[in-house]
Amino acid sequence: MRAVWWIIKIAILVAVAIWLANRPGAVAVEWQGYVVETSVGVLIVAVAALMLVAAFLYRLWRGAARTPGRWRNYRQRSKRERGYKALTYGMVAVAAGDPQAARRQARKADALLNEPPLTMLLSAQAAQLNGDDNAARSYFEAMLKRPETEFLGLRGLLNQSLRQDDPTRALSLARRAKDLRPETPWVQRAVLELEIRQRQWAEAQASLSSARKSGVIDEQTARRWTTAILMERSRIDEAGGDSHAAQRHAHRALKLSPDFVPAAVREARLLARTGKDRQAQKVIDAAWTRAPHPDLMAAWLDLAPADEAPLDRVKRVERLHRLQPDNAESLTALAEAELAAKLWGAARGHLLKVERKAPTRRVYHLLADLEQAEHGDTAAARAWLAKASDSPPDPTWVCGQCGTTAIAWTALCGACGAFDTLAWRSPTEGLHLPAAGGSGAPLLTAPVAPGGRPLVDGEGSAA
Repeated sequence: MRAVWWIIKIAILVAVAIWLANRPGAVAVEWQGYVVETSVGVLIVAVAALMLVAAFLYRLWRGAARTPGRWRNYRQRSKRERGYKALTYGMVAVAAGDPQAARRQARKADALLNEPPLTMLLSAQAAQLNGDDNAARSYFEAMLKRPETEFLGLRGLLNQSLRQDDPTRALSLARRAKDLRPETPWVQRAVLELEIRQRQWAEAQASLSSARKSGVIDEQTARRWTTAILMERSRIDEAGGDSHAAQRHAHRALKLSPDFVPAAVREARLLARTGKDRQAQKVIDAAWTRAPHPDLMAAWLDLAPADEAPLDRVKRVERLHRLQPDNAESLTALAEAELAAKLWGAARGHLLKVERKAPTRRVYHLLADLEQAEHGDTAAARAWLAKASDSPPDPTWVCGQCGTTAIAWTALCGACGAFDTLAWRSPTEGLHLPAAGGSGAPLLTAPVAPGGRPLVDGEGSAA
């Protein structure tokens, strides 16, 4: 295509030359006493040559004038390229855990680049690798003064606060970060987690609702965690003397998780405390129908008069037993009441039925007590106790994070501080991550005690 264009241009020039040759003419120029006579064609050629010379001289002058600027631009580009290379090497050194190389490259990048947002972050990370928390803090605080780096500075200071076990300051920083970028997933989880660590349950419930709406936490997990938070709010209200609010929160928790035994127990006890025994019985009946549990039986027996006769207690337990007649817990509870009422035959029949279905230490111990109480047969009692020592422990509340057992369910493990990890199971079962009303990972994986460190620092932190 270019060859065709050149042929066309040459053809035009040839045509013009032929046209001028066929139309000769003379031109005379008189200037300062001189007379120059020539043909029109020569004049045109002379003018064209002068134009070419002028264009060449102009380009030569223009190139000479631009040379200093081009040299400066070249040096700047070269400096910038070397700066970005140092920045890249510095980031690689941070990722590799090489503090000396990271600090060296950070200084080099800072000297070559005039971009504080990038170099301050690398310098802060290099200082952290060198264990210089004060220097890192000064870099992060300097980043707060620039809109483009404020968010990263907040994250760096937040992680420092977590490492130094200062959850109060960490929560303040996390909330400031949330004000800047409320939809950022790690920010929402950080605020929620820290509010739970601080036991700010009302605020945690609001944060959990926001995280659920934005999709950071799925519906099932949000429902489970809301149940746990409502239970803690109920406890706080009860301790503060607000029985009505305590019962309301317990009722909401049970409504969210109908199979969650602690919620049923708590609401039943609160109802009984305000004289609503009939409603408390209905709550326990419904929960027992779903899943018989020792805590439900304890709450049920608490509804009885203090001086209730043993036979009357058997009748009271029989009412729940009829709701789940073949359940091991239901049979065991009835056998305990019958044993206390000295109904030896009935107690033995129920205990042996459980022993064939789901033997536990509790059942064997009751059988040993029965042999001793009914016949005074120490040998038979010892045989049952020997079986008890070889059987798995009875279920209890066990933390799926650290394996610690607890007498009662709480939202936070009393040993490791993990949130929503207590489950009703045998302590010998393998550790898992249970929850109130379902399975799933806990929110807090670090202890509340000094040295604790939540998820925030482990979710791809940039600082």
